[in-house]
Amino acid sequence: MIPSRRPYRLLIAAASLAVLTCGGSLWLITQEQQRLRSDALTQRLLTEARMIRQALGDDWPSTQTGGVVSLVKELEQDEVQVAIIGSDGTRHIRSAGAPEPTSLLTMPEVRQALQSGWGTDLRVGGPQSRPSAMVAVRAGGDASPAGVVWLSRPLWTMTEHPRAFARLLGIVGGIIALVALVLVVVFLRLRQRVFRRVTETARNLSSGDLSTELDVTGDDELAVLSSSMNALRKRLASQVETIDRQRQMLQGLIDQLQEGVIVSRDDGRIALINPAAIRLLNLRLPKGDGNGLVDRPVERCIPQYSLQRLLLGHVPMEQAPEEATNGLEPDGSGVRLEVQTASGTIHVLARAARLLLVEPDEPPGAAAAAYVVLLTDITELQRTIQMRTDFVANASHELRTPLSTIRAAVETLLTMDLQAETPHAMSFLQKIDRHSARLQQMVDDLLDLSRLETPTESFEPESLAVSEIFQGLRARFAEALERKQLDWQATCEPEGLDTIMVNPHLLRLVLDNLVDNAIKFADPGGHIAVRLLETEDGVVFEVTDDGCGIPEDEQQRVFERFYQVQRSRSGAERGTGLGLSIIRHAVEAMDGGVRLESRPEQGTRVTVTIPRSTP
Repeated sequence: MIPSRRPYRLLIAAASLAVLTCGGSLWLITQEQQRLRSDALTQRLLTEARMIRQALGDDWPSTQTGGVVSLVKELEQDEVQVAIIGSDGTRHIRSAGAPEPTSLLTMPEVRQALQSGWGTDLRVGGPQSRPSAMVAVRAGGDASPAGVVWLSRPLWTMTEHPRAFARLLGIVGGIIALVALVLVVVFLRLRQRVFRRVTETARNLSSGDLSTELDVTGDDELAVLSSSMNALRKRLASQVETIDRQRQMLQGLIDQLQEGVIVSRDDGRIALINPAAIRLLNLRLPKGDGNGLVDRPVERCIPQYSLQRLLLGHVPMEQAPEEATNGLEPDGSGVRLEVQTASGTIHVLARAARLLLVEPDEPPGAAAAAYVVLLTDITELQRTIQMRTDFVANASHELRTPLSTIRAAVETLLTMDLQAETPHAMSFLQKIDRHSARLQQMVDDLLDLSRLETPTESFEPESLAVSEIFQGLRARFAEALERKQLDWQATCEPEGLDTIMVNPHLLRLVLDNLVDNAIKFADPGGHIAVRLLETEDGVVFEVTDDGCGIPEDEQQRVFERFYQVQRSRSGAERGTGLGLSIIRHAVEAMDGGVRLESRPEQGTRVTVTIPRSTP
């Protein structure tokens, strides 16, 4: 970049102006000095001329006094030329080099003296043709002047006094130098301040501080530079703000992902890890380290060996025994892991991909190999798979038992003499009837579950009378209640509630299964209560019994298919194990909720909340 010359031109112009000003001042001082000295010399010569005239006396020129001659000699020693002439041009006294009397009578100072008594003039004259002061004083009376006393002496000039001139020139030169030095110092200080400000602003910009703004004054190169730096600062601030906003958005998206993300560089260190990955892998962050696991070696942060191999770019080998889950083997780009946490086992699917990662200190266009691993929580999927597996096993078991009993009873009947062994045959037929009814109930429950799980199935609410709901429920279970001598109670709050909006099929599935379970679990002579409550958000059904209750460790599993508590598996009233599962799906189909409260040997309460519906 070519430096700006305008400030230096201004400095030269200022220095030149100072020199011209001081030179002009010197010239004026010299002229004034010469004028003052000329005036002083003229006055002195006039005084000396009057002294000579006085010494001549009144009877001059007839009398010549010795005092005049001695006075003239003294003046001649002081470079004063003296001439005393008569009015008719006669010469009385004349110094060497003085003009002739005839010439003197024509000089202006002499003519002025003859007219007015004295006269002066400044002109070049004398033997050396130097500027001189000349005076003339009239002698004698005003009416008839006797003559003129004429004196002349060279004027004082700088050239004739080099020391004085040199001293004056030195003083003036010193003043000029001092003024120039002051101007230079002030100029350099101002320029230095401006350059320091520009330098500090540039340093702040390079360090990332974009808050400093330069003051722009004038239209010189520095003003243009300051304006350009301000424009650069604004552009950088806008770009930094955009980049920071995009970075925060990307970081926010990564931090809020439910899937874990881990990125490792080719040097085996972690470049990025989000909170979901730390949670899924149950990793511990180093204490006192704000950066967490970033820039740390993969082997020191990730305990799972198969995951280490993915992050280091190795082809996954055979899973360690503790990492194999249900026979699921890794493919070429991922593995399945089991992670033990305080809340239980988490099943994680890890898949890897290779990418190019641009580092900040790398040249443009250069990128290093990196690996990204995506961690997905498949615990619910694994639980669903396990539930399906258990469902198949349980369904097979539940179907095999009655079918085996029916087949055994049929085989026995085929070998019996029905006429001779009629009572025994009847018992086998009753057993066939009981188990076939159980199979029918199980098929019906499975069909209900299938319909409830169908996404396209629609269950529209209808207006149902509360009294009909309670009456129908009591009628369907009257025989079972009578058989176990159970006390039945159905209440509605408030009492004036007549109708509710609900799907009748779903409500019947829910209430029938709840009352059926309550009857099965209740002891003979016990109590069963059904209560309907109206709330601001909808209606609530509560079914309570005082039976054996459900242990706390089994309460979370009773809604699983075919799961039955130990007591319900014994006796002739053993159910299918699908009732509470049907209840849960039916309530979910009505966008409601179900809650179970139970204490062993104290009873069970199931609360079903159904939101308010519009026809």
